[in-house]
Amino acid sequence: MASHSSGPHLSVRSVLSLGGLLLVLTLVTVLVSFVDLGKLNFFVAALVAICKATIVLYFFMNLRHDSRDNAVIFLTSLVFLTIFFVLTSVDVFFRGDVKVKGAFFQAVASVTKKPWIKTPELVAHGKEQYAIQCAMCHGAVGAGNGPAAAALVPPPRDFTKPDGWKNGRKATMVFKTLKDGLAGSAMASYATLPEDDRWALAHYIISLGSEPPADTAEDFAVIGIDPNKEGSTVIKEPKITIRQAMALLQTSSSGGRLYTGSAEGQYGQLCASCHGDKGQGGIKVGQYGLYAVTKPFDRAMTEDAIIASIRGTAHRVTTLSQEELTALARFVQNAAKR
Repeated sequence: MASHSSGPHLSVRSVLSLGGLLLVLTLVTVLVSFVDLGKLNFFVAALVAICKATIVLYFFMNLRHDSRDNAVIFLTSLVFLTIFFVLTSVDVFFRGDVKVKGAFFQAVASVTKKPWIKTPELVAHGKEQYAIQCAMCHGAVGAGNGPAAAALVPPPRDFTKPDGWKNGRKATMVFKTLKDGLAGSAMASYATLPEDDRWALAHYIISLGSEPPADTAEDFAVIGIDPNKEGSTVIKEPKITIRQAMALLQTSSSGGRLYTGSAEGQYGQLCASCHGDKGQGGIKVGQYGLYAVTKPFDRAMTEDAIIASIRGTAHRVTTLSQEELTALARFVQNAAKR
């Protein structure tokens, strides 16, 4: 019978020596993690990892006795990996501070004195913004038949029809919708757009249909604007950097507060996008091609069952206190009875 050789073997002494070296390098990695070396922490950790990987590949996986072709392939991949690390390190460590300077919340002022007054210039600008922000769902002419419309439940608004507008078909109410979004639908808030852009969009969207009713003083009061004054008196939406947003999320996950306000407000933040603004359900939710349609709230649900569901697998809301959970559960019970 032919004999098969598995290649050169390491001696027991070599195995123990190399294993001890790997343990020492691991200990170095752990100890360095407790020392603030600034940018050097990354390079030390990367160097130790490369050393450990090289030892394992060269000795334990017998790369030193492998064919030259495999060695060339491995070294080539190592070269490309090094290029990746170098380019990434240069970007991360040497591009400087990219955070927004100044106050934590950045106010964006309106550059138009009275953007709520319709002008040809604002309508033209609104048309440009519409093609960028809205046409994908609402269609090129506002008929609610954009490329993404078929996947949305409820379907996008048909701007050419005068009826069925949730907040009313006025420039002020379209502006409010752009600022707040619509709970229970795919209409998200566009509060990050500059205020003038939102007013321009409101004027253009209204122009796609028949002439709307005139805005009243009460309509302006709803959105916090005094139409007799120049410039906007709307409370400016907060803008923060990505790093600041991540810090807020980290605070929330470690027990900090993220959702605040009344039970109704918390329902709007946590529940309405899937269950509807009145608990009516019927909203398609999911991702990666796997979707389900939410059901209306069951009138027979108990308070304890609702709280258990809020804390359960599908929801996993852990930032509310027991009192807030109880208040939210009672709000859901009342919604189910309406």
